[in-house]
Amino acid sequence: MTFDALLAPHRAGLETRALGLLSHVHSLGAPNNAGAAGLQAMIRDQLGSGGKRLRGLLPAALVAAGGGPIEAALDLGACLELLHNGTLVHDDIQDNDRLRRGKPTLWTQVGVAQAINGGDGLLVGPLAALLEAPSIPEHLRAPLTSLAARALMATVRGQVADLDLRDDPAPSRATVEAVDIGKTGPLFGACLAGAALLLQLPIAQVRAAERLGADVGLAFQIRDDLLDLLGRKGRGDAGADLREGKPTWPVLLACEGAEPADVAGLQGLLARARQGEAPDDAEVRKWVEWLQLRGAEASTRARLTSALNEGRTAARQVFPPAPAQVVLALLDRLETLDE
Repeated sequence: MTFDALLAPHRAGLETRALGLLSHVHSLGAPNNAGAAGLQAMIRDQLGSGGKRLRGLLPAALVAAGGGPIEAALDLGACLELLHNGTLVHDDIQDNDRLRRGKPTLWTQVGVAQAINGGDGLLVGPLAALLEAPSIPEHLRAPLTSLAARALMATVRGQVADLDLRDDPAPSRATVEAVDIGKTGPLFGACLAGAALLLQLPIAQVRAAERLGADVGLAFQIRDDLLDLLGRKGRGDAGADLREGKPTWPVLLACEGAEPADVAGLQGLLARARQGEAPDDAEVRKWVEWLQLRGAEASTRARLTSALNEGRTAARQVFPPAPAQVVLALLDRLETLDE
């Protein structure tokens, strides 16, 4: 069964559940409703931009496969999906991205100051929701909230490392890999470990499931870089990452063994982009073509396959057979390159 088919039974009502959780916790402790309508409107707008809801639906698919409490898994997934969207709001501001999923980003619609508030609401509210969700067994509410908070903190550290990385003129593979895992692995790890907790797996397997998030996160980021090279990322034409000065896997792999003059030229473009000097369309197209001529697509695909295979091995060791098949289906899904 495909990953999309495994998610389908749990998709209906996820947005309603997520907004209901936030609506409840955002009203707590407030002497009045000042700001509530504006905050909810921003959150609705952010969620309305789309997305595959992988983090929202993954816990439910895993728990359903293992015969566990699906309602609790849906509440956990809703909270993790909201946290993910909060990080995206802030990420779009930091990267000056005007498009997300092919639609205007939140900050372009409401301004930076209010978008920060919207992102903050998405980052704080879900943690309170986890502590209070009636569907989640009481003895698991604190462990799941701690898991989500740790994942969020690790994601913030990953974003700090990502911004620092942009000042590194020639990062190593190990550095780029560490940053990718730090940005994307923790919330996937929370999905996997949270499901393991709800399935009452031994604590050693819960911790292993949390570490499996690193394999999923790395594959996700490599795929994301590849989608940008192919112009399938929902952010305009190919090369959006070049416009932002980001060191990506296609750039890293294409520069290995390339002529020093070409490497210097591409690094110069990235450096200027990081300083706010956006390259024009012709220059971006030139370097996208250069990356392709250097075999960046094939080499990045090969690195993606390697990361996915590492995840497949780990998934079979961490989860019982039925939930493991859900993780394997996710990894198969990441091997496809539609947006």
